[in-house]
Amino acid sequence: MHPMVKPALRRGWRDLNTVQFGMTPAHALTLGPVDTATGSFLDLLNGTRGRELLREEARRMDLSEGHIDRLVRRLSRAGLLDDSRGGGPAAAALRERTEVLDRLRPDLASLSLTTSEPGDPLRRLAARRSMRVQVRGAGRVGAALAALLSGAGVGEVDVRDVGRVEPWDVAPGGLPAEAVGDRRDEAARRVARRAAPDRPPRRADRSPLDEGDPGFSLVVLAPRDDVAVHAPDPASAETLLSSGTLISTPVSWRGPVWWARWSCRARRDARAVSRRTVPTGTRPGRGWSPSGAPAGSAGWVPAI
Repeated sequence: MHPMVKPALRRGWRDLNTVQFGMTPAHALTLGPVDTATGSFLDLLNGTRGRELLREEARRMDLSEGHIDRLVRRLSRAGLLDDSRGGGPAAAALRERTEVLDRLRPDLASLSLTTSEPGDPLRRLAARRSMRVQVRGAGRVGAALAALLSGAGVGEVDVRDVGRVEPWDVAPGGLPAEAVGDRRDEAARRVARRAAPDRPPRRADRSPLDEGDPGFSLVVLAPRDDVAVHAPDPASAETLLSSGTLISTPVSWRGPVWWARWSCRARRDARAVSRRTVPTGTRPGRGWSPSGAPAGSAGWVPAI
């Protein structure tokens, strides 16, 4: 293990003997009491040294090996350390692609705050490269979502839609003005490819039912027109529900767009899920959840 303090956690001194990691209340932790030598040793936890080399540096600073081992264990248990060499073979392969990893460093920093296991952030980021996501609908919302997913390192983002790009489909971060008149699905795929940190190999066209096909990890339903924009037809998701695929759908409601996400298990009734997820009353307030929905099954956040 090559321990490093997570870069997303800024470090500062609360007083002469207390170090604070992180700024926001959700992630901030304090360590103390910390003497001057130990405070200087924290600067060496930058991922360039293994345990043995850290012990050698500690001896030069008149710090015992036991003290350093306890410090590293304490920081690791608190979720403050990452492993610059961990994450498994997929993470090692991604680490060698410096340009790609530099593009994804903001995502890596965010992931480091969601897990306490050293090496897990890069493991999760590398796992995105093997994911397949399909966006059904390439309007203003669908195209922007496809670009966002591709830019976040998702290995394959497939976009499905019909028709041609209209002037009102153009949006910042989505379809460009020069795409007007092009096929809507092809234009959205080009946007997604341009947003990708690298160019993953093209997958040959084949049916999702083909043997050996991994299927989609996530399907985003982003309808553009008619009533489906406000209340997506649950029948369009029945096959996805029966397979246990995670579904996300943007719901336009009284002007602003809100995101409703829910995880659907196999054989769950599509209409029951739709009634729980799509609101029909007044705008939900903070902490609101659909009546009867299990805890954590639906959440509302403003769309990008």
